[in-house]
Formats: sequence, structure tokens, C-alpha cells
Amino acid sequence: MTPTVAGMRIARSVTNLEADLDSLLAQSGELLAEVARARIATVEAHTMQQPLARLANVQRDLVGARSELVRAHRDFSKLAEEMDLGVICPNVAQLHDHTPSLEGATAITA
Repeated sequence: MTPTVAGMRIARSVTNLEADLDSLLAQSGELLAEVARARIATVEAHTMQQPLARLANVQRDLVGARSELVRAHRDFSKLAEEMDLGVICPNVAQLHDHTPSLEGATAITA
């Protein structure tokens, strides 16, 4: 296998995994919302507290995993550039590891 073919395969696999993690994140968010709605509908909402907290932890962990995958994507992109493989990744696969700027943000008030 040539380095270019390996790079293309890795790029495809990383992109697929990113999409899969996004799907899991969406699905776990939907489940979290369902549990929250169920809490509202039940008389004993306190019984749903622990499962709700565990689902929130799943959300947090999935976001963390997705962030690490974006960092790995960035590392692969840099490696491909250094090896002159010509693999081009979209700019949307970036994670800025600094405090986000609020410049240009619009405040939403009630």
C-alpha cells in the first residue's frame, strides 16, 4: 500500500467515525430529552434523577471523544501535509484549542 492510498483510507475512516460520533451524540441527546420529558410526566421525578445524570455523563463523554477525534484529524492532516500526500481535508474539521471569542456574537435575551 502506498502512503497516498493509506492517507486516503485513513481520511475516509476518520470522516466516517466523525459522522458516527455525531450520530451517537444526536441519539443520546434525543434519549436525554425523552427522559427529561418522562420526568415531567411522572409523579416521582426523583426516581429518574440518576439515569438522567448518567445520560448527561454519556453526552459529556461523547463530546470529549468527538473533540479528541477532531484533534487526531488535525494531526493526520498535518502529517499528510508534511509527507506531501496531497490529502486535503475540509476546514470544518478544526477544533480551536483556545477560549472562543465573543466578537460578533449577538446576545439573546428574554
